[in-house]
Amino acid sequence: MKKNFETSKLYYGFPVIILGYKDDNFGYNITTSSSSYTLGDMVVIGLYSPNNATKQIKQHNEFTLHIPQLNIMAEVEQAGFVSHRDKLEMTGFAYHLSEKVDAPILEACHLVFECVVEHVSEFGAYTNIVARIVGRQIDEDLLDDKGNLDHGRLNPLIYLGDGTARAYRQLDETVTPLGQFMKVKKQALRNNKEN
Repeated sequence: MKKNFETSKLYYGFPVIILGYKDDNFGYNITTSSSSYTLGDMVVIGLYSPNNATKQIKQHNEFTLHIPQLNIMAEVEQAGFVSHRDKLEMTGFAYHLSEKVDAPILEACHLVFECVVEHVSEFGAYTNIVARIVGRQIDEDLLDDKGNLDHGRLNPLIYLGDGTARAYRQLDETVTPLGQFMKVKKQALRNNKEN
């Protein structure tokens, strides 16, 4: 039985991301977020409007989006908890500049999207940024022997929680191919009809 759930926010599971951007104050900078999704070559990110990162990305119209892994989460949290500081220096992340956008690419992250802003919209205290993905970079150890993504090796941390508390959740080793759940159900129905 369901009941009304009153909460100021509800995160039902989004990957933790690091955004890299040009910063007029520090040259280049990063911030942590959890609000994003992709469709084809489009990516949408949501940020708190007064943040330095929001202002800088809106001004320079380019950014990089990184998927971090467990071994750098202390630095990822640090980049998210402070504002208006040189977080690249503070975290010690090694980086190089993208060849496609004017933004940093973090060496410690296995998967990176290079993005150009297409549209910005405000929603209360939040800014939604729609961007075009103009490049993707991935570490070779996330690819199979045919050069395709090895789904079992990509392990983003998932951010979830409510207005009371938020937490990270890790994925397990289970990988289920698209369409597999329907195949199993259809086979079970066939088996039931035959018996």
